[in-house]
Amino acid sequence: MIRATKFLAVIVVIFGILPFAAMYFLQAKMIFPAPDLVPPAGPQGDFDAVRITTEDGETLRAYEHRAETGEATILVFHGNADAAFYQISKGEKLAAAGFGVLLVEYRGYGGSTGSPTEAGLIRDGLASYDHVRRQSDQPIGLYAHSLGTGVAVPVAVQRPVFAVALEAPFTSILDVARYRMGWVPLDGLLKHPFHSDQLIGQITAPIQIIHGTADRVIPFKLGKRLAELAPKGTKFLAIDGAGHNNLAAFGSIEIAIAFFKEALAER
Repeated sequence: MIRATKFLAVIVVIFGILPFAAMYFLQAKMIFPAPDLVPPAGPQGDFDAVRITTEDGETLRAYEHRAETGEATILVFHGNADAAFYQISKGEKLAAAGFGVLLVEYRGYGGSTGSPTEAGLIRDGLASYDHVRRQSDQPIGLYAHSLGTGVAVPVAVQRPVFAVALEAPFTSILDVARYRMGWVPLDGLLKHPFHSDQLIGQITAPIQIIHGTADRVIPFKLGKRLAELAPKGTKFLAIDGAGHNNLAAFGSIEIAIAFFKEALAER
């Protein structure tokens, strides 16, 4: 009887406790899989490599195309497993359309110091906004993809912006995790829930949400639900057949550019 009890205890630990412990302590690696990248220190085309210091002392390595006089600036927030350096082609299209551009980088990504957390990435977004604001009083817009939408939403709540474009956003990381592991009791386990659903209603600027119907990373229904929670007038565009990482092939950048220009014209 004693041996049976010990055996059951071992089974409970192996199959009941260890997976949850692993999920709790390793979740940062799952949520923030930063690429192994140290980007070039010099300019990349029309983009200068810049360093931005956050309020808690981290140094971010971003890329910037400064706005000309009278131009608005777009802050670009990338997704996970990505980097600001990889956003230069998107930035070039925005710059060609007449915008200043800052390709935002996060702590722990792209040669930046520190380790990523939800609170840390939001600080990075705010520091990036403040970096641009110190240079100019011209309008600032936000353009984000995937994980970056979880950073852009709180930044748009805490800083004045003229428009917010969100590609493949989620209601929360908690909901994404439930989509992938619905059997796991996740409440209380996630340290980085990124609750965009609780914040998006506070944004006062125009919002454009773009989501592919074939997205297998962040399900289409989460983007649609976020649009339902957003303020009245939010634009939601479903791109039929688009996945998570190929929205640009379906014209998402051009759609965002048209949205930003329309928002500026209506100010």
